[in-house]
Amino acid sequence: MTVGSLLALQLVGVVFVALALVGAAVIGLARLARRDFHPDDDLRRVVHTLTTLLAWFLLTVTFLPLKGSEAFVKAGRLTTIQLNMIGLATVLVSGFVLGWVIAWLAVGVRRFLSHRLTPPGIRTLAGGLGVACLALALIGPGARTSAPTARAAPPAARVAIIGVDGCDWDMLGPLVESGRLPTFERLMDEGTYGPLLSFSPLVSPRIWTTIATGRDPSEHGIEDFVNDDGVPVNASMRRVPTVWEIVSSSGGTVNVIGWYVTWPVDDVRGVMVSDRMHTLVRGPLQALHSLSGRPTDDRLEEFGRFTFDPAYERYEKSDAAYQRNRIVDEPLRWGYLRDTIYGKAAETAIPQYRPDFVAVYYRGVDFVQHFFWQYSMPDAFENVDAQAVRTYGDVIPNYYEYQDALLARLLDALGPDMSVIIVSDHGFTARLDGDPSKPQLTGMHDARGVYIASGPAFRRGGLVEGPTILDIAPTALAVMGLPVSGEMDGRVLDEIIHPEHLRANPVTTVPTYGADVRGEQQEVESTMDESIRDQLRSLGYIE
Repeated sequence: MTVGSLLALQLVGVVFVALALVGAAVIGLARLARRDFHPDDDLRRVVHTLTTLLAWFLLTVTFLPLKGSEAFVKAGRLTTIQLNMIGLATVLVSGFVLGWVIAWLAVGVRRFLSHRLTPPGIRTLAGGLGVACLALALIGPGARTSAPTARAAPPAARVAIIGVDGCDWDMLGPLVESGRLPTFERLMDEGTYGPLLSFSPLVSPRIWTTIATGRDPSEHGIEDFVNDDGVPVNASMRRVPTVWEIVSSSGGTVNVIGWYVTWPVDDVRGVMVSDRMHTLVRGPLQALHSLSGRPTDDRLEEFGRFTFDPAYERYEKSDAAYQRNRIVDEPLRWGYLRDTIYGKAAETAIPQYRPDFVAVYYRGVDFVQHFFWQYSMPDAFENVDAQAVRTYGDVIPNYYEYQDALLARLLDALGPDMSVIIVSDHGFTARLDGDPSKPQLTGMHDARGVYIASGPAFRRGGLVEGPTILDIAPTALAVMGLPVSGEMDGRVLDEIIHPEHLRANPVTTVPTYGADVRGEQQEVESTMDESIRDQLRSLGYIE
């Protein structure tokens, strides 16, 4: 089953409300068929109760996710707690009123039918509605199943590719040596690691798609953050198959969680959560944080020595208070919520399905390094305010610690038999020729990323240099015992694979996986495109 449609939550709500209405009608009509039933008040109470409860559910899963907390805080001067209280009151009142409206309509329908149908006719109608209700429940919302295929033999090894956007050796290395990143340290001790060479232009969508396909951007079709028409790139624009599509077409199972440029999701054997799902869940997650006693704003403050003012939009954009709070709100909040959501999705799905192949992507490290680099690396800049360094200097190291904790939980979910490749699309360096209109962007991409390969299929070899972003996909296929496509531009990194694993599973090739795997694609656009463009402008990626 493929999961990840951005409208899945809304469809769940719609179906539940439809079931409520059908169920209420069935109950009402069944009672109507009995001769001792005639009061309209009984039917009205039944319908009102059912509909109100399910209307509350519908409004919660539709209204709150689409109207995330950030949008309301920016539109006015509301705190997150005030926003959540207003949202709760709106849902309660709207659901109650909607329940009464539908209850009165149900009574009207009962009166209409009682004058036109005999009791046997009413029972027939009620039975038909019951069958329809059951059919809706069995079909289910927001799900798409692939055509059944024969299950392949177990792979030579289970493999996970874990993407940490922007992970940089100059940050990672010292933190590992100081003992602050025990999970990264263990994986490096037990496997191989080194720089992962990327290619200019250092644009994340094109690089992550290259990592997933083993193909040059001129072949896979994802060249930039937006296409020539200014539409944010999405998976319908990709022209070649990914590793997970190849594994799936070969009979293997996959879990793909939050990987860059995966909306709309592919038809695969397993679970796929697109990279746009988090936009629907940010609001409810922040509401849950507030109810837990640790609001999101308080959690953000743990990354540094600052106090965040969620109503900072009341200041002029040139005001220092606006700038101080904005860099916390957008890069840190965005990254933290995104990584928390997809981390939890991966930790929940993977143990249930135990897939042969996993791809999980985290983005927060990239976000915070763009905005906080000067405070962690002040010596590379001139005249960095000493107080600002004390206030924000720990944000990047603390976020690496949070990423280490996410990685530890993910590895627990994957299990000890999973061979893991951690990759970053690029590293970071100081932005000394920054755009005067975006002075807050002090970190810029560097071509030297990171890879760490650890697990049963990889050798314990320490530092191994030479891999590029083109080599990850063919290496993953080879480790799993699947043929490597002759169309892939990279090579199998046999120097990092355990010799015994290579002897038992020699590398094989096929000329192409071609259209049989991916098929023809029709480009699509999304109602979210404008909000994505706004975020890309904020990060300095587009004008």
